[in-house]
Amino acid sequence: MARILLHTLGSSGDFNPAAALALTLRERGHHITFAVSPLFAEEARRLGFDAAEVGPDPDYDGDIMKRMLAPSRIGTSLVNILFREVLIPAIRPAAEALTPLAAQADLFLSHTIQLAAPVVARRTGTPWVSFSPASLVYPTGQYPPPGVAWRGCPAFLGRLGWRIGEQIVRPLEALANAEYAALGQPPLRHVVSGGAYSRRLTLGLWSPAYFPRPDDWPAWLQIGGYARWDMPRPGPAPAALPTFPDTHAPLVIFTLGSAVVNDPRGFWQIVLAALAQTNWRAILLGAPDALPIPPALRERVFPVRYAPYADLFPQVQAIVHAGGAGTTQAACYYGLPSVVVPRAADQFENAAHLQREGLGLRLQEHSLSAGTLRLRLTRLLSSPDIAARVAALGQKMRAEPGASRSADLLERVLSGPRR
Repeated sequence: MARILLHTLGSSGDFNPAAALALTLRERGHHITFAVSPLFAEEARRLGFDAAEVGPDPDYDGDIMKRMLAPSRIGTSLVNILFREVLIPAIRPAAEALTPLAAQADLFLSHTIQLAAPVVARRTGTPWVSFSPASLVYPTGQYPPPGVAWRGCPAFLGRLGWRIGEQIVRPLEALANAEYAALGQPPLRHVVSGGAYSRRLTLGLWSPAYFPRPDDWPAWLQIGGYARWDMPRPGPAPAALPTFPDTHAPLVIFTLGSAVVNDPRGFWQIVLAALAQTNWRAILLGAPDALPIPPALRERVFPVRYAPYADLFPQVQAIVHAGGAGTTQAACYYGLPSVVVPRAADQFENAAHLQREGLGLRLQEHSLSAGTLRLRLTRLLSSPDIAARVAALGQKMRAEPGASRSADLLERVLSGPRR
């Protein structure tokens, strides 16, 4: 039995794959300790894991989050805020909190955006592996740069896009290296685009059928598989799911996932206006309890504050979502075509990837209206090609071993040299 310290940060879309991996490792006899914010520490304890509280809870209602999600704050602006104001200032306090925990572990497993991880690994000598639920996490010439939906993009343009991005965020590298220097650690290059990943093993927690591993990635970057787990919520059990009218009208889920749900910016009102122009039935997953449903829609539109994806996705014909890694993978797993309205971070790449691969359609937020949403969803629901592609992908994903291959790769690290 190995002692494994598992550190993740972010939203439920980051915690849930880590929980799926932890459950698989525990079934194999390993002892897992989570190092997470208080909110997710409680979630880990409810699953029977030890948990140390490291760092504050995500402030989904805070000023930083709202600035990152603002319509003018996409691409490098969002990255600049995230790294400059959140991730880089956390390097020193996170290193101090994680070092004594990692020193007692046989393996240190950390999210790829945890910039303190290289410091902790050097200080303790504990074998270190990084992981990510987001797919396009490292430069490649086999795909366009993140967020570009151009299928067949020439390799040189893909690499050029990455190089331009690295130059734009170069000032962030200097800020991070100042923190590393204060901790007596050597500098790292390309901190934002992989410089702080483990060279022993960096693990992709997504389906290789959804996003095949590029051949030009280094050998230390491997895809483990889609780590699927629907997180139970504390408190009362979810409300009973609605009974839908017996009709042939499509049933569609609308959701903002876990990262941007607290800043909907009129999303639900636009959805209701679009539904009023159709006969579609709808589940508004994550909608506020006080959302007023027009009387004409009450028989076919149902707000559901929370329900596991596994309870809902097999019942519906399509999903409209923001493109978070967890929701995107779940939609593909259940064979659901998507309309994606991206708002932040890897959502832009997930939206581009689905459209590029013929698995869904992208709708940029600046173009979102009741009319454009209705037209885009009508196109999606009437496309047998998209339905067939995503159904075939879902069949492949359901046949994959899930978190088991990731556990196999981690056990190989455990059986190897310590340093």
